[in-house]
Order: sequence, then C-alpha cells, then structure tokens
Amino acid sequence: MHRTVNEIMTILKGDSLVKNTRIVNYDETPSGRVEAKIRCQLPKGYLLQVWIHLELESLDYAYQLFTTVPLLRWDNSSHYGNLHTAPHHFHDEDGHVHTSPLTGNVSQDLRIVLDEIRRWMAN
Repeated sequence: MHRTVNEIMTILKGDSLVKNTRIVNYDETPSGRVEAKIRCQLPKGYLLQVWIHLELESLDYAYQLFTTVPLLRWDNSSHYGNLHTAPHHFHDEDGHVHTSPLTGNVSQDLRIVLDEIRRWMAN
C-alpha cells in the first residue's frame, strides 16, 4: 500500500476520536496514481471519510464529517478561487464556504481535521 495511505491509517488508528477504520476503495497504478477512500466511525454516530487522489505532481483531497447528510467538509477542488487559501477551503454545516487552514500536507491536515471535529462535537 502507498506510504501516504499507510500514514493516514496510522494517524486514524492512533487517534482516540476514531472508533474503527476501514478502506472502502483503494486503487494504485504502476504509473504512481493512487486513489483511496477511507471511512471511520466516530462517537455519537458520526462518520469521517478521507478521500485522496495522488498523482506524481499533485494531490486532491476531501475530508468529510457526516451522518446521513454531510456536516463538515474540507477539500481542495478549484471551485472557490476567490478565497485567499484557494484551492483549500472548508464547507460548514450550513453550507457556507470558508478559508481553510489545510495545505495539502496529509499528516498535518488530517490532525487539524480531527482537532476541528473534536471542537465541533464539543459544542
């Protein structure tokens, strides 16, 4: 398995917020392209999905907290170029789009996402 996916799994499995983790989809090509979708069960029926698409020179990602509906989402699709953190942005539970502290560094970003979810769940 690709080192980035292994790193994600290690972070998730080592975090006290995460109850269990499973890889829903994984595809790696000889050219180095990797796509992975990982889902985690969190307390109170919440789920976290981590999706990454790696190419040799790029990384697309989406982290989503949800139940039966999306609640919080961080991603780097290019839809919100007007934000100073573009393409990185955050969708709140009301559907509003905001700047994001994420940078595309998976190990840092995932820890930020988990901390933000903890804060959100505490409110």
